[in-house]
Amino acid sequence: MHRLQTVAPTGAGPVQVAAGVGAWTLGAFSLPFLTAGWGTGLEFDLHWVDISNISANDDYELVFYYGNTDIEACRVAFTRSGPQVTSFQVHLQTIIMPAGQRIRAKMMSGLGGNNCNAKLFYHTYTH
Repeated sequence: MHRLQTVAPTGAGPVQVAAGVGAWTLGAFSLPFLTAGWGTGLEFDLHWVDISNISANDDYELVFYYGNTDIEACRVAFTRSGPQVTSFQVHLQTIIMPAGQRIRAKMMSGLGGNNCNAKLFYHTYTH
């Protein structure tokens, strides 16, 4: 059963994610959205990402990873084609992940070298 939705990071600003230099090159890992060992000890999944402060007009892919070995959880694509004045949400779908997994991200863009800010929406499960 789904439990209430929450935000990561909660009570803090969004996480900045940067594309690598060069077209469609993944950048370095972001800071964690969730750190290893967090929370309630319940399985969870990711459902949405709130994206803000995109640095340039371009096409983007944001890749989320979970666990200490950085297993790919999901990918999402988005485009900025004009001035951005508000954040927007993009749907995510992941497997139900083991409790307490670290979540972080990498990004790539068509031109390379761009960045954005992001926050995740997720929920835990009860059995």
